[in-house]
Amino acid sequence: MSEQALTEVRSDAVRRLTSGLYILTTCVEDTLHGATVAWVTQVSTEPLLVLVALRRNSHLAHAVRKAHRFALNILAEDQEALAERFFKHTTAPANSANLQGFAYRPAIDHCPLLTDAMAWLECRLAAEPESPGDHALFLGEVTGTGVRREGQPMVLGDTTWSYGGKTG
Repeated sequence: MSEQALTEVRSDAVRRLTSGLYILTTCVEDTLHGATVAWVTQVSTEPLLVLVALRRNSHLAHAVRKAHRFALNILAEDQEALAERFFKHTTAPANSANLQGFAYRPAIDHCPLLTDAMAWLECRLAAEPESPGDHALFLGEVTGTGVRREGQPMVLGDTTWSYGGKTG
């Protein structure tokens, strides 16, 4: 098998790992930040911890480091338009009425909780463990949760997108 064929098989196999789609938001001083993320998983129940992988030197990673807090807005399977609006990192003044055209309410820690999201997790940055890869790992201790409506969460493999955006 050629090296290109092996790379294609590897990519195809990795795409089969199940990943949800979320809007990660945070607030640094007077600026709101948000972007669609896919690499999120629960890693502990006591305390309740989630792990998020973000491009190491991205604006969003720097914002999470500065804020020491973030929120994960959990999307429903029918919210592709919401996910797509946040494919690129976005910012807005903290006193804005919306973020990328979507209403939000500020959490106690000021992270935007999108009112259209199916559910959310509010997190305190507990650690940023060493990672040899191109993504930084952020451990968040869940400090608040909420569910706005029932439904199935959005799964990346059920969309036309791959990690980097639309594929078709």
